[in-house]
Amino acid sequence: DMLSRDLPFRQNSERIDDAFPEMVSNLVIVIEAQTADIADDAAIVLSRALRRNHALYHSVYDPKSESFFRRNGLLYLDVDEIYDLSDKLAEIQPFLGSLWRDPNLRGFFQILGLTIDQSIKTPGDGFLRLKGILDATADVAEAQLAGRFHSLSWTNLFIGENGSVGDRRRLIVVKPVKDHESLQPAEAAIDGIRKLALDLGLSPEQGISVRLTGAVALEEEELESVEKGMGAAAIISFILVMGLLFLGLRQPGIVAACLVTLLAGLVWTTGFAIWAVDALNLLSVAFAVLFIGLSIDFGIHFALRYKETLRNGFNQSDALVETARGVGGAMTLCAASAAIAFYAFLPTDYDGLAELGLIAGTGMFIALFANLTVLPALIVSFIRVPSVVDAHVPSPIFGDKNWDRIFLRSKWICASALILVVAALFAIPNASFDFDPLNLKDPTTESVSTLKDLIADGTIDHHTIEILAPNLEAADSLAERLRKLSAVGAVKTLSSFIPTKQDTKLSVIQDLGLIIGPTISNVAKARKLENQDRIEEWSRFSKKLSLLARVNAESLGFSAKRL
Repeated sequence: DMLSRDLPFRQNSERIDDAFPEMVSNLVIVIEAQTADIADDAAIVLSRALRRNHALYHSVYDPKSESFFRRNGLLYLDVDEIYDLSDKLAEIQPFLGSLWRDPNLRGFFQILGLTIDQSIKTPGDGFLRLKGILDATADVAEAQLAGRFHSLSWTNLFIGENGSVGDRRRLIVVKPVKDHESLQPAEAAIDGIRKLALDLGLSPEQGISVRLTGAVALEEEELESVEKGMGAAAIISFILVMGLLFLGLRQPGIVAACLVTLLAGLVWTTGFAIWAVDALNLLSVAFAVLFIGLSIDFGIHFALRYKETLRNGFNQSDALVETARGVGGAMTLCAASAAIAFYAFLPTDYDGLAELGLIAGTGMFIALFANLTVLPALIVSFIRVPSVVDAHVPSPIFGDKNWDRIFLRSKWICASALILVVAALFAIPNASFDFDPLNLKDPTTESVSTLKDLIADGTIDHHTIEILAPNLEAADSLAERLRKLSAVGAVKTLSSFIPTKQDTKLSVIQDLGLIIGPTISNVAKARKLENQDRIEEWSRFSKKLSLLARVNAESLGFSAKRL
């Protein structure tokens, strides 16, 4: 909104937003877990809980938990990936069948025991990757003993090694209900997600991290950063200005008059800003710091000339008149030149900068008016001086000797300035322009750091162009022409989300169903295990581990001994 609505890209953006409203003003919940299994479970339980809270969330979309993708997900794999998955599942079919019939520690130990028996008879891993399973189980046991969370991943055991971070990550897209009367309109929705995650036990202690990003989170944290940053900047600049005044003017009454004048001008400028632009934005809010830094210059000029005029023998009333006559023209020229510089922002389509220019430029004239009216009135109110003042009172900082010293060293000053200029000229060629607006945001905030993580591992790419076509045929036709451009890395339309080679994939999946289907078609109700049952099962299994450790001197035997 800091850019003009008349710009073509803004108009196109609004048309796309109208066509796809579900893509606008969203929160993205990024769940990362120790294993893909845990991430799946966490996403499902959090999504269900969020959907029940209609007061804070319009909609909740968890892509990987959608029934459509659960049913048709295999079709989105490449043909080679499906063949590979089919081979792995066929290989571990006995393991699946045993666990399906007895899905507990007893079933787990029994199938591992059978595999150990086979491995002792025929050296090797058997039909399972036995060494990997034994090591993974030992990892869990050692972590539990050390008081750390660790979970055995069925996905890893069946398919292979733990995948990349992307495999252990789930994204949930949430459209929050906003309170537009608040400076933090989505604060309640964001706080609700964080509280719900804690209540559900989705914490690092359970091997899960829950982070927020997306347009809404970025806006919220940016507003919070601006609110805190601008407040801190205004306070720091005000304190520094106050210190400078005490150092240079050395008279509390005049310092107080300058500061009250500064505050009065700041209030007037804020009032003008509200009247002129209705609402401040992330750029125009910076006028406060600019006003403090520039407006005080007028006060310093007026106060120093006033003190000089008093030293020249004028009484207070005549000194104020003489001061206004002496510096009024120069201050007006300064105000006009500064205002012109700020008003130069007005023609830009960058509304945020244009509004800053309007407020800051007008603020210069407000500062001039305040320092020619309020400041003299406050000086009269705060300070009483004798009718005649000694004309030989020394200057607070710069006496005649100090000025002479500066003029005597003028050559050194000019030479030093020249050296700095030459050094700067060599540095200029190294200057660069950062086109990424994401780098304008605070990289330490959760929303920005999370977004950069998603960009870094290729989950998303924010350097994209969106084009709205009248229908899918037109979009596909345009996509074909765009793919021929060397400047284009990839093009996606809705057709990109329709799996290819479906007949071949369905044939492989059908064959896999014939192998795996009977294994998991029926399930007997498993008897609930008691502690004694677990101890007995472990006793039988540990004997087989001991035997394997004795007869196998290689790494498999070491893994058995470790467990």
